[in-house]
Amino acid sequence: MVERVSSGIDGLDALIEGGFPKGSVILVCGNPGTGKTILSAQFLYKGMTSHDENAIYVSFGESRKNFYEYMRGFGFDFEKLESEGRFAFLEMITGKKAVPSESIKMVLEKIYELEAKRLVIDPITAISQAYAEKIDVRTMLHTILGKLIRKTECTTLMIVEVPVGNKSIGIGLEEFVVDGVILLKRRFYDERLLRELEVIKLRGTRVLNPLLTFTLDNGFHVFPPAKPEIFETYGKYEIIPHGKDHFSTGIGDLDRLIGKTFVKGSFELIEIEKDVAFPLERLIAPTICKFLNQDYGVAVIPPQGLSAQAIEKIIEPHVNNEVIQRKLKVADFRVSGEALKVPQYVLPLRGEFIVEDMKRFWDAITELRESTNKPVLTVVGYDTLEYIYGQKETLKILGEDIARTRNYEDLRINIVRPTVEVAEQLAALANMHLKICQINGAIFLYGIKPKTQLQNIQVKVENQTRKIKLKPLI
Repeated sequence: MVERVSSGIDGLDALIEGGFPKGSVILVCGNPGTGKTILSAQFLYKGMTSHDENAIYVSFGESRKNFYEYMRGFGFDFEKLESEGRFAFLEMITGKKAVPSESIKMVLEKIYELEAKRLVIDPITAISQAYAEKIDVRTMLHTILGKLIRKTECTTLMIVEVPVGNKSIGIGLEEFVVDGVILLKRRFYDERLLRELEVIKLRGTRVLNPLLTFTLDNGFHVFPPAKPEIFETYGKYEIIPHGKDHFSTGIGDLDRLIGKTFVKGSFELIEIEKDVAFPLERLIAPTICKFLNQDYGVAVIPPQGLSAQAIEKIIEPHVNNEVIQRKLKVADFRVSGEALKVPQYVLPLRGEFIVEDMKRFWDAITELRESTNKPVLTVVGYDTLEYIYGQKETLKILGEDIARTRNYEDLRINIVRPTVEVAEQLAALANMHLKICQINGAIFLYGIKPKTQLQNIQVKVENQTRKIKLKPLI
C-alpha cells in the first residue's frame, strides 16, 4: 500500500487512489493561464487547514504581495498562516550558477525549520536555466530535489511554464526524475472555455480516468465522470416559488442562468448530444414535479427510451399519487387498444397517424387547462415523434403545435438529439435553447439562447432536499 496525502483538489483524490504518494515529487505543467498556481496553492492551503501539514511556497517570479492578494480572491489567507508559523513564502532570484545551490540550501533549511510536509517550487525552470548543460540540470533535479526532499517526506509540486505552441512539457528532463506529471490545458468547446487536467504519470497509482475537466470557480475543482448512482440520491426536490412575470424551472441555478425567459407561451428546446449517457429525465423531473405540486397540469410525450411508466416512477417519490392521476398525462405508444386497462395518467396513442395522435394530445392539454384554470406544462420528445411518424409528417404539425402553445399561453419544453432532422426548425422557433453534452465523462449544460458558459450538472442533497446544482466552468 502506498501512503497518500490529499491533493487538496475537490474531486481529484477519489480518482487517484486517495491522493499523491507521500513524499513524491509531482511536475505540474501547462501554458500560461491554465491554473497551475491555483492548483499548487490549493494543495498547500488545504494541507495546512485540513490536514495540519505545514507548507512552503518557493517563488522565482511572483512577489509575496501579489501572491497573497491573488489568493485572497479564492478565500485562501496565506498571510494569517504565515503569522502563525505554519507557512513560508520564499522569494528567490536566479542568475549565476551559485544562486540555485544557495536557493536549494535555503529551501531545505526552511523545510526542517517548519517541519514542512508540503512544498511548491514555481517555476522549476528558473533553477534549471542557470545550468548550461542538460546533464547538470538532470543531476540537480535527481540528486538535490529528488533525494534530499524525499528524505524529508515533503510532498513537492514543481511548476513548469509551457510556452504557447510548445509541445514539450518542460526542458525535456524533469519528467524522467519525478514521480508524477500533471498537464493542465485549456481549449474551446463550441466557442466556450474548456479546462482539462491530464494525469500523464503517477507512480504507484492506477489512474482509470487520466483526462478530466476542471473549473477555477471558487478554487480548483475537478469534475469526475458521472455515474448512474449519483442520480439516485434520496430527498425530495426543493420548492422554488414562481416569479411574478415568469415561471421557475424548479432548478434555482438554471433560473439564474436563463433569466426570465420561462414565461407563458414560451416554446423551449433542450438538445442532447449523442454521447450523453445519463438519464435525461433527472434534469426535467424537478420542473415536472414543481408544476404538479403547485396545481398545474403536465402533459408529456416521452423522449426516446422512456415510457409512461418510467416517467411516473421518476416523479412518484416527489408528488402525491392522487395528484399524478388527476393532473398528469403521459403518452404511451406501447399501449394498443382502448379496451386495455391503463392508469389514469396514461394517454394511449396509436402511433399510426400523427394528426390523429396529436389531436388527442392537444385535447388532453385542454382538459388539464380547464380543470386547473392554469397554463399547462408540456414536455415533448420530438425525437420520438420523428422516429414514429417521420420527418415530413412531424413537420406538418409543428406549426399548429407552436401556435397552440403560444395562443393558449402554455409552457413547452421540447427535447431532441442531433440525429433529429427537425432540430434546426425547433432551434429557430425556441425562446430558450439549451444543450447537454458529455466531456471526459462529466455532464454539462450550456445555453445557445441565451449564450452561457459550460455548466456542470450535479445532484446534491441538503437537509433531505434534493437539489440540481450547476457549477460554471471558468
